[in-house]
Order: sequence, then C-alpha cells, then structure tokens
Amino acid sequence: MTEQNIPRCACESGIETEGGTKRIIFACAGASKAGQLSNEAAVQLTKEGYGNIACTASLAVSTPSIKKKVEAADKVIVIDGCPVGCARQIAEKAGITPDQEIVVTDLGIEKGGSLDLSEEDIETVVSAAWEGRGREKQEQRAEVSGGCGCGTDCGCGGSTDTLVVEWRHIGRDVENTCERCGETGRAVMDVIEEIRPILEEGGVAVRVVETILTNEEIGESNSILFNGVPLEDLIEGMEVTTTPCASCACITGQDDAACRAVEYNGERYESIPPELIARAALRALGLE
Repeated sequence: MTEQNIPRCACESGIETEGGTKRIIFACAGASKAGQLSNEAAVQLTKEGYGNIACTASLAVSTPSIKKKVEAADKVIVIDGCPVGCARQIAEKAGITPDQEIVVTDLGIEKGGSLDLSEEDIETVVSAAWEGRGREKQEQRAEVSGGCGCGTDCGCGGSTDTLVVEWRHIGRDVENTCERCGETGRAVMDVIEEIRPILEEGGVAVRVVETILTNEEIGESNSILFNGVPLEDLIEGMEVTTTPCASCACITGQDDAACRAVEYNGERYESIPPELIARAALRALGLE
C-alpha cells in the first residue's frame, strides 16, 4: 500500500509561551479594517510572548490538532473586529467560552476605511489584551466602579495577574530624553528584566509601556505608573517635587525648565532608584 502524504495546516504552528499563563489567541481576521487589525494584533501579541496565535478556520472545522491546543491552554483569548463577534461565535459553537473577548470597534477604532493599518491602532488592540480588557469584563467593571477595577482608567481591571508599567517622559526615547528621565527609564527596564521571570512563573503577565510626552507636558515627565497608579501613591511617605533640569531646558527650549523628582526618607531623588521601582511594582500586585 502506498503511503499517502496528508496535508497539514501550517498556520496551526506557533510560538509556545514560556512560563506564566498559556494563552491561545483566535482573531476574526475579517475583510474590514477592524478585522485585519484583529489579526495583526494577534501576531504582535504572539511576538511579545503574550500568547500563541491559532487558526480560527481550524477551530471552525474542528481539526484534532486545534482541539489539543485549546485543551493545553490556560486561557482562550478572542479578538473580534466588530460586535458581530465571528471569532467568538466560532469558539462558542466549538463548545469554548472565551476567557477574554476584545472587540476592536469598542476601542474607538472604526470598522471600515483603508486597509493600510497604523501602528497606533495595532498598539491600541495589543495594549487592551495585555491590560486584561474585554467587552463583557469591561462593562462589568464599569458597573461596579465607574471605571477600571483599580480605581483608575488604566484598564487592568484591578487584576493582580497583570502588571502594566508605564514610563512617561519627554523626548523621543530612552537615549533622547533628559538625563534623569533616561536614568529612570533604564532603571525601569532593568527592574522589569529582573522580576519578570519570577512574576510570570507565578502567572502574572508583565508589560512595559513607554509614553512620550509633548514639551508642554513636562510636568508629567519622569513619572512611572503601575497598573495606572503613580509610584508616589504606592510608596508611603513619598512626595513629588520639581527641580531645575538643564537637559530638559535643551530639549524644550525653556530656560526655566524643571523636571519631576521625588523625596523619600529625607532623600531627594531626581532619577528613581531601582529598589523603589521594584517595591512599587510588588505593592501594585499586593505582594508587599
């Protein structure tokens, strides 16, 4: 008997996440702008290690391999372009209740329009996934607290299995901001690199968001938020102040430019020390 080569769906392969929560991602990948954004976001989330993109078409026809992938996952994430929820409906018909459903149009993005997708729109969808936002969950949180579950608008839902660290600064990036902001940014990256493996092993998803401010927003520069909560609100006894900053003056063209600093235990810090960043991160998760 001649052995037959049975074709296999190549799109079922993917990157397996290491440690933390194992997520499988189904995107509707519809023909509209929002539908294509769902797929691009799923690809980016896979690259970032959030989860593993899977073939929604395979789920629709119930291939054995996709069933195994779903069974091996801790959470099923669905990204739909619009409220019709094609990917969600496919999952439900397969007997799967998604743990999180993100609807692109719920994020302020129009369904139609040009298929030239912007990085900004892709990042909006990616951030929603990392921050634990979802259509039904978001509505439930709004009913309870009038906003995010942690009492802010960060989108984490008050969840202790997600840590979103936002570093705000003027300038283009860590190498093109003021000296103290640059030192703070490098400290953030170093701390996250150190604690990420430990947190992810415990099922906590970690993400760093870099927000570049305009020169007019210099008052917010050199600040760090953890799940939407400012560093100074997580460290008891810490006060925010400002001090003259020569490098900020060069960037903004303002001779009297001043940048944020913090005072804690009788010391003034113009750049935030790593130990305070780590402590705030743990407190944001309720671990200290």
